[in-house]
Amino acid sequence: MRALLALAAALSLVATGLVTAAPAAEAASTTRIAGSDRFATSVEISRQTPATGDVVYLANGLKFPDALAAGPVVAAEGGHLLLTPPNQLHAAVAERIRELAPSEIVVVGSAASVSDAVAAAALAAAQADGDEAEETLTRVGGANRVETSLLLLERLRESGGVNSVWVASGANFPDALVAASVAGRDRSAVVLDHHAPTPQATQAWLDRVGPQVAGLRVNIAGGTPSVSAADQQGLLVHAAEIQRYAGSDRYQTAMLINQQFPAASTEPAMLLATGQNFPDALAGAVHAALRDVPMLLTPNACHATITPKLQAEADRLGVTTVIGLGSSATISDLALRLGPCPLTLPQTIAAQYGTFAPQQHSGTGSRLIDLGARGIPYAQLRATMSSGGVNRVVMLDADRQLLDEPISYQGPYSGTALLAAFHERPVRYLNVETTGTWTLRLTDLSSAPTLGTPLSGDRDAVFIYGGPARTVTASHGGNLFAVIELLDGGASYRVPFQHCCEPLNGSISTMAAGPAVVAVMSDSPWRLTVREFAADAPVDAEPRSPANAPSLLTEPSLLGEPSQTASDSVTRSSIR
Repeated sequence: MRALLALAAALSLVATGLVTAAPAAEAASTTRIAGSDRFATSVEISRQTPATGDVVYLANGLKFPDALAAGPVVAAEGGHLLLTPPNQLHAAVAERIRELAPSEIVVVGSAASVSDAVAAAALAAAQADGDEAEETLTRVGGANRVETSLLLLERLRESGGVNSVWVASGANFPDALVAASVAGRDRSAVVLDHHAPTPQATQAWLDRVGPQVAGLRVNIAGGTPSVSAADQQGLLVHAAEIQRYAGSDRYQTAMLINQQFPAASTEPAMLLATGQNFPDALAGAVHAALRDVPMLLTPNACHATITPKLQAEADRLGVTTVIGLGSSATISDLALRLGPCPLTLPQTIAAQYGTFAPQQHSGTGSRLIDLGARGIPYAQLRATMSSGGVNRVVMLDADRQLLDEPISYQGPYSGTALLAAFHERPVRYLNVETTGTWTLRLTDLSSAPTLGTPLSGDRDAVFIYGGPARTVTASHGGNLFAVIELLDGGASYRVPFQHCCEPLNGSISTMAAGPAVVAVMSDSPWRLTVREFAADAPVDAEPRSPANAPSLLTEPSLLGEPSQTASDSVTRSSIR
């Protein structure tokens, strides 16, 4: 096997796929609207919603469809949307109804969604003040969620005009949550899509929904997994126009919808609801509509990719206050503050060493593989080579100059070698030299497994490590054995173990603190055991700069073998 690290005159700080973060803007202030559970949270949202109407809508808080479709209608009537378990009125909800003493309770959904007993308890709570005025109990519920959404559209029509209709998934909630908040601003309705798989079911849905949207603008929330292309095409017969709003994920879709339908208010506030569950955003949609502020979605925890996008959107909107819906168990404090997020170990490795789409190549006999014009500076090279003779893989730069030889093996080979060519001379070509069949798969280092305690194998392997400095014990069965750590994005490296050519049993060294890429080279079974750092452990591996670095091929002190020239054909079997 040749050197694990290639030589380079200097190192660039830019790796393929590396993104440099912009300077952080001044953080907005944060606040929460939260109760002890989803039902109590809907009560707290109601208390802070600028509602002027005299109606309370009551919907099942364990399922999303009915409350989702109800949101825009509640906003149009200036009402309150409260969530309840299906078979028992939540105490906090009952108390809020007593506080509001509404003239009408609207129960959304059938008795299976909100039982008659819950509806009666809600009416009793509304009448608890002893006022002689007659409170009304109304149920808006169809045979299914689609029918219920159409009945809500009909109620919206009865109280005034309908400006447009949003069609959203009736099976999945994320895309529809923000659509409900936007629809509530301008007397638009949310109609739920079916998800039956047959053409007959599609036609039945179109026959029922099409006439209800005739002459109206139809907005579709989400991509074709949410609302199918067939449903969109079918609605074209009826609608005045149709526009789909779909981002790359639920979070991007929420931003896109808000950008296309901006709030008219100049209040520098933004609601943030989790995109991983629905209850808080259901009541939040009414709050956002009546307060006329955007509602966006976030993962529960700070996310290295999504959270910066939310921060950028908040900056664009001039947001000075971010209002989280739900407790810190729903949206973490760091996610609510819009970061900055601590990177996971794979994310850190990706930032330091770059990312790329995996490549796979296979064939029989020797071949020169072009990896693309940009080249690849760092990668895992998973190889299987069947020949009983010499199997070699040589790394070449864009000028086809030798960089390194990550694989050189006598006999069939199966393992994962480290490809490390450094930034200024990335690998453009791989020269495969063999007489047998072979398969190579290149993946970026961020997808490498995390180094465990203990860890073992029988061939070359690549890992990532993110822990503190540790003491490490190594054993192997003989022949070539070396462990190398890449640090600081390749700016330095260490060699904790370098041994040839007899078995090694219990040799002790140290491992640097991560983040690091750890590569093991071995022709025989090996084992690494990582322990707590011991101050008196031998330190045989000082950090080195890759500039003028020796190679395992040409540096005799590394493996205890005579020096070879770069043009020599060296196999592991020759290292005895």
